[in-house]
Amino acid sequence: MVKILGLSLAFIMTFVSHGVIAGKGHSEIKTMASILAGLNHYPSSAEKKQLKTIASDSHASANVRTLAQAMVNIDHSISGADKPKLKKITNDGNASENERDLANILLNLSHKASSADKHKLHGMH
Repeated sequence: MVKILGLSLAFIMTFVSHGVIAGKGHSEIKTMASILAGLNHYPSSAEKKQLKTIASDSHASANVRTLAQAMVNIDHSISGADKPKLKKITNDGNASENERDLANILLNLSHKASSADKHKLHGMH
């Protein structure tokens, strides 16, 4: 009985901790998707402040921090220095689908997200 209770508790804790982690990352993805969906040439000062907060958050995943920093650096399109980092995310099997999608959208960005990309971004909300 004690063994079953212990296993049940371990099972519950696994799902609770994954939910908390997923929730945190989801919030950051949602913020970046919202900014990118409304982007026109480059992020506003207020948006850059939000992105810099995400990029410096030690609790955020490396991919999320990379995506946020790449967005801070947008000036009509992604900087040349950020392209290899974003390509790495698109090929990262451990990256979430949203992280890979954001990286692909950023790599194809020219002044603003395409209609198809905006549709995908709104799905991340």
